[in-house]
Amino acid sequence: MLKLDTRDFSLAAYKGLEQVKQKVSVSKHKNASGLVQGLPSYISTWGLHRLAGDGIKYSQARAEDTRYKGKVYQEFLTTLQAISGVTFAIDNPKVLIEMELRSYTGLNRLAIELAREWSFWATPILGEAEEP
Repeated sequence: MLKLDTRDFSLAAYKGLEQVKQKVSVSKHKNASGLVQGLPSYISTWGLHRLAGDGIKYSQARAEDTRYKGKVYQEFLTTLQAISGVTFAIDNPKVLIEMELRSYTGLNRLAIELAREWSFWATPILGEAEEP
């Protein structure tokens, strides 16, 4: 069983969002904040495999207006991978789909908790949420 110090968990979330802040253009920080605040319900509804798929889709988008979403999703998955110790390809949703069910549901549950922590830190790091 994975045991996490809540301070380490919070620090990982904070650092992940700092990475988002560096990777996303300043004009999209408030949009990214809104996206991050919606992550807990997104993951609860659709799951990690869908998040990974959308991360790829948005990263490759032609429109600059939506490319920030891919950066947010992929940084989230990178942070999740680092704190969970579970190796999966952030750019290959098939790995998550084919993962053993017990491992996937545990990782998905951890992702929801990480998303909640990201949501907490979104406003102080990225600014007040704004709809795209």
